[in-house]
Amino acid sequence: MTTIITPNTSAAMIEKMSNEDYHARPEYSSSQLKDMLRSGAHFYSNHILREVERESSAAMNFGTLVHTLFLEPDQFENEFVIAPKFDKRTKAGKEEAAAWEAAHQGKILITEEQKTDAMRMAENLKQLSSYADMKNNYGMAEASIFFNDPVYDLALRVRLDYHIAPCKAFTNGLILDVKTTTDARPTEFSRSCAKFSYDLSAAMYREGFQQYYQTAEKPPFIFLVAESAIPFNVKQYKASDLFLSVGEARYNKAKSLLAESLLINEWDGYSTDLEEIYLPSYMTKQALENDFN
Repeated sequence: MTTIITPNTSAAMIEKMSNEDYHARPEYSSSQLKDMLRSGAHFYSNHILREVERESSAAMNFGTLVHTLFLEPDQFENEFVIAPKFDKRTKAGKEEAAAWEAAHQGKILITEEQKTDAMRMAENLKQLSSYADMKNNYGMAEASIFFNDPVYDLALRVRLDYHIAPCKAFTNGLILDVKTTTDARPTEFSRSCAKFSYDLSAAMYREGFQQYYQTAEKPPFIFLVAESAIPFNVKQYKASDLFLSVGEARYNKAKSLLAESLLINEWDGYSTDLEEIYLPSYMTKQALENDFN
């Protein structure tokens, strides 16, 4: 049953809210702000006109599976079902498969192999020191926080993978974000952070957390990262001050752009001016250092 926790603040937190209910809410999410940062046209198309219905990809479903087995294993049977193997080369097999899928609508279909792999990843994540912090301090998984931006008066929402409430060990609390990736090494994961704007998400999560808990400072932000292929290596990273500063700047920029577009109802795409194109800075640096391969 959904529990609403409301301390002395204008922000609200709802524990154990379903994904469907969360995504149906009208407040703006970090995914929407990321679209706004790309272009107003992307935001307008995806979130106002809703021209493109985004279907969950296999990678997204697998990431959700790992989250569930690591953070909320008791929810596995409510959200997933292991699909039997049907011989879809025959008419009877196709009919059996269709009937079975219809009977399990609303659940994510996975294979036994996917569950086995995800369980290995979850077990590896439990070996990280941050997991001991999760076990030894009060916290919760998948809490949804709703708050207002004080500058642009935007209604916002965040859904934290896991957080530790402010306590003696963590005065300002702690946010932990679980990520699956193909390569968890620092150089490669930092590229993923840039590609998927994890810095912007971190900034938004921290602001919502601080508004709700009324902490003196925003909480530290930890990534728990698991590779999605054998041997399912894991890493843990604390977002640096510079990482968070960049995220704050981009988060504020996205809010500013959204507020302006909402006010004037203009949703521009890319600039159509003729521009020069450059290679990525790391390639240019390598060439200048005569170390280009």
